[in-house]
Amino acid sequence: MYQALYRKYRPKTFSDVVGQEMIVKTLQNEIKNGHINHAYLFAGPRGTGKTSIAKILAKILNCENLINGNPCDKCVSCTQINNKQTTDIIEIDAASNNGVDEIREIRNKVNLVPSTSKYKVYIIDEVHMLTVGAFNALLKTLEEPPAHIIFILATTDPHKIPATILSRCQRFDFKKISVKQSAKRLKDICKTEKIAIDDECLDEIARLADGGMRDALSMLDQVIAYSDGNITLDGIHEINGTVSQYQLEKFVDHICHKELLESLKQLDLYNESGKNFVKITEELITFFRNMLLCKIVPNYFEENENIEMYQNISQEINQRNLIEMIDILQETLNKLKNTNNPKLVLELSLMKMMNITDILKEKKSEQQDQKILVKEEEHNLKKDAMKEEPIVAHVPLAQSIQKEHNEERKLEKNDSESNPKLSIDETKLNLWKTRRVNNTLAGFNKKLLLELRTMIDDLQSLLINPDYSEYISTLLDGQLKAVGNDYMIFVYDDPMLAEMFNINVSIMEEMIEAEFQEHYRLVAVNMSEWEKIKNDFNQKRKHFDYAEETISIHDLFQNDTEVKKDGMESLFGNIVEYQ
Repeated sequence: MYQALYRKYRPKTFSDVVGQEMIVKTLQNEIKNGHINHAYLFAGPRGTGKTSIAKILAKILNCENLINGNPCDKCVSCTQINNKQTTDIIEIDAASNNGVDEIREIRNKVNLVPSTSKYKVYIIDEVHMLTVGAFNALLKTLEEPPAHIIFILATTDPHKIPATILSRCQRFDFKKISVKQSAKRLKDICKTEKIAIDDECLDEIARLADGGMRDALSMLDQVIAYSDGNITLDGIHEINGTVSQYQLEKFVDHICHKELLESLKQLDLYNESGKNFVKITEELITFFRNMLLCKIVPNYFEENENIEMYQNISQEINQRNLIEMIDILQETLNKLKNTNNPKLVLELSLMKMMNITDILKEKKSEQQDQKILVKEEEHNLKKDAMKEEPIVAHVPLAQSIQKEHNEERKLEKNDSESNPKLSIDETKLNLWKTRRVNNTLAGFNKKLLLELRTMIDDLQSLLINPDYSEYISTLLDGQLKAVGNDYMIFVYDDPMLAEMFNINVSIMEEMIEAEFQEHYRLVAVNMSEWEKIKNDFNQKRKHFDYAEETISIHDLFQNDTEVKKDGMESLFGNIVEYQ
């Protein structure tokens, strides 16, 4: 009768165990030094070796003639264990024996000495499935067992085990087995079994197993049966319900370019071919995560990893959108596990993801950055060329430039004096500011405030943008003090800067919306105004209520067209100099 690979190649000694070096070394040292604990807890993902190591430990503890820390397989105890004839190693499946009566039976038998071995070992698998009453019945026995009793508890959900049980056990946390280690183990097994398979297929099986050696061996068994001697990547994805990296790259490309029709058609094909939408979503999360890492920390990936496909697509979408898309997919993954219509859930998620992407804007921004860099390069070249010429030759030129500069300043002064001053309705302005302050504090959100402060700090990169530089400079001079109900309050030490901010508030809002992809209504106050507002809010001397705005900022200025055109110069004249 054929024996499954995961059973046939289950580790029989510590040297056969893959990926748990720290745990193996600790247990070997305990055995060597005679420091055997009365209760162990093995916790970790499925298929990582918990039950296997528990059996190996039980066998080693009872072996009469250890050879380099490994069982001899010749003594009476080892022979009985190998032939499954021993009564001193008791394996209990807590999933089906989780009641109080089963645990009471253990408690009644613990005083019985082992028949042929040194220790009687109880291996309780999936111990988190025990009922509260069963845990209580186990508690006293676990705390003070007889000298010949050892408990080994195994679980995939340690957080479900009472703290009173956890504190009485020596805990070992098993980790997922790496792709390299899994692939190497699979290669050794295939070599022993004389199975023809290339390294690329082994790596893919190891990757899809997600750290579980048992899952990897089970998948290899299925692939062997499906492929009939010709194992391919397509065959691996067919039996696993996933898609190849090429298909996944094509699917992600449709999403990033807002090609909804193509994405839905692709989803229909996956549905017709019986693909697993949960696994596809997991693969999408991994793909977008790699795209994000390629954009932020490209050196994270190893040299032998193929990251070109991630880099090519990641150039077309910004970091903020990538993070939002990963969040949507993570939320989708949770919904897929509890729905009867996974295709609909994934379709809705695709629509959400395409609504937040902004590829054209990103490309336009990149083009503007390139133009700025070209201008800066030209400026630097001119500057270097001037430095290379003799200084004496520049004396007449310098005098000429200075003369022209003085004339320009005179003209600017005359223009400034001739320009009409802005006429501001102070009553309307105060009502407008008060309404925006009240609306902000009515829905004050401290968490969002901290997030937006960080995002505003990142706007410093726009200082080189000639369209935004003066407004970004003004915005960064202030401090964001409050956020709520899509409103922001900025505070300035200089009242003139606060006034200038409010005059140009419509441009500020457009600029914030272009960068954050969300519309916020802004208002600026000076420091003395903010101190009074803050004290009223903190001491609850005033109730802040939300109400719709009735005054438009454009109604506050008579020369609205001129304000938008040159708000800085209209307010300050020549006292402001931009560098």
